[in-house]
Amino acid sequence: MATSNKKHILLTSLGMRAIETEYEWNGKKVTADLTPLALVQLLDKTQLPNHIVTVVTVGAKRETWQPFRAGICQTLKFSPEIVEIPDGNSSDEIRQILESVAKRIPEGSELTLDVTQGFRHFPFIFYALVLYLKSLRGVTIRGAYYGMIEGTPRDAPKPIIDLQPLLELPEWFHAVQMFRDQGTTKPMAQLLQPLADMLNAETSELFKRGDTEAGRKLSGQAKQIKNSVDWLKAYAFAYESALPLELGKASKGLMDSIKKSTTVDSVGLPPLFAELNESITTAAEKSAFEKRPSNAGDWKRKPPVVLNADELERQARMIDIYLDRDQLSLGVGLMREWVVSWAVCKSGNRPDIQEWLNLEVRERYTRRIGAIGAFARTPAFKTTITSKQKEFGQFWDQLGNALRNLLLHHAMRVDPVEERPKVLEKVRDFWNSLREDRTKLPLLGGSHGKLLISPQGTRPGVLFSALKVTHPADTCIVICSSASVSSITDAASHAAFAGKTEPIELVDPHGGFDEITQAVDQVRPHLLEADEVVANMTGGTTLMGIIVQQLVEEAQKLDRPVRRFVLIDRRPPAQQDRDPFVQSDCHWLDN
Repeated sequence: MATSNKKHILLTSLGMRAIETEYEWNGKKVTADLTPLALVQLLDKTQLPNHIVTVVTVGAKRETWQPFRAGICQTLKFSPEIVEIPDGNSSDEIRQILESVAKRIPEGSELTLDVTQGFRHFPFIFYALVLYLKSLRGVTIRGAYYGMIEGTPRDAPKPIIDLQPLLELPEWFHAVQMFRDQGTTKPMAQLLQPLADMLNAETSELFKRGDTEAGRKLSGQAKQIKNSVDWLKAYAFAYESALPLELGKASKGLMDSIKKSTTVDSVGLPPLFAELNESITTAAEKSAFEKRPSNAGDWKRKPPVVLNADELERQARMIDIYLDRDQLSLGVGLMREWVVSWAVCKSGNRPDIQEWLNLEVRERYTRRIGAIGAFARTPAFKTTITSKQKEFGQFWDQLGNALRNLLLHHAMRVDPVEERPKVLEKVRDFWNSLREDRTKLPLLGGSHGKLLISPQGTRPGVLFSALKVTHPADTCIVICSSASVSSITDAASHAAFAGKTEPIELVDPHGGFDEITQAVDQVRPHLLEADEVVANMTGGTTLMGIIVQQLVEEAQKLDRPVRRFVLIDRRPPAQQDRDPFVQSDCHWLDN
């Protein structure tokens, strides 16, 4: 009897005739009137069922049920269960058969199938049912057998054939279908893993028996299958996570392992293995590196993964695959990273291209691209923006806000998302223009030199020191009040400032918080034109300091290089009033 604690069921059917026949299985022979009676005598003790479900029609119950029941009771010491069914002459009767049998197969049980006897269409019914139960109820298929009564010499033993490979074939069908439709190789890895385990076990047995030569040969095949399993798992993880560099490595490793697996001759391989390998190789080629990196942990850096047109195209093919399969979160997320890599590559800056995976480099180019998006959506620039800047800015906003944020935040917003976003095709068209080198990254702002932003309170020495520290600034924006505006000219003169000063005069310098937006709008064009922005965070009222910080943040949105500093005058206030134009100590807050 089987030692498993699970219910192990033999599912069989009976026909109308019981004929004494000699059967053969696995080198052993027995004589029995019915194939399932021979099967329970031929199977090893560990393979025997602890329950039998016997499917019979009215005629089979009358003709063969009793001798079958008696034979099982004699051999296994328990009585089989009978399930009476119709002949299955209609769709309704087939449904009745399926439901009647399925009731006897509990979840998580083990199942052995005998499909020798009964009507000719019964094996198809049982075959379909068993596959369904395997997926629906987690039933484990221990074996499937057929007694080949016809087609053999009259006096020769009738072989019992193991049909297990036929039950595994639909699983391979599902695995291949998942690969073709969804790109995942995980099911194939799971199906090959038992073969690798089996080959390893057989290898150990060969070495134990002293058959070293055969053991070495089989050991090599086991390693090849295990290598393929590992690369299939690596490919699945990288693909399902949209990791383009990891997928490039896994794809190349998978292709190399498949080439070696052609020497494996195990019966455990699926049918059409060569064709399956070719299909996997064809798919992997689209994402594979030309040369597989080492397995060392720092393989992205030593030597570095090269950023060039070929690498961008390899990643672009991945994006196409994701989008074509409606794996939009993966495709859109990778597309955004692709645009950053594209900008680095097109910059021509060799140090940045060498360090394209460095977080600081990627953030810098992300800000540069994001500034174009911010520029495009700001009404104040509506009359100055070029068509190229507008198109690129709209593309980046649509990719980031309309798609990436929508999908990667799982539509956690009020508006429902119940179909493929319409803006995706527009984004994809513009992205293709980048891919085909029909669109360049537009230039944004600059050319007007260094811009100083400083508050000006009642002490003119603050602006004087700020101008001295940042010399030579080209333009100075002064956040001031009606009481302090007159001191700007005096401070600029003492600092020998030859540039342009522009006061932003606040009506209520202490509580006019509604003036912040107006001040930012007024200064924004100057921020865009600046090649560099330096901001003094010292002096004036609290509201003035808030406005300066708001302007710093706005400059960063426009990808302007920004540095902040504070001034410290350690002299007593009275001395500062008597002699205001003495340069204060400066402390920079940004590198």
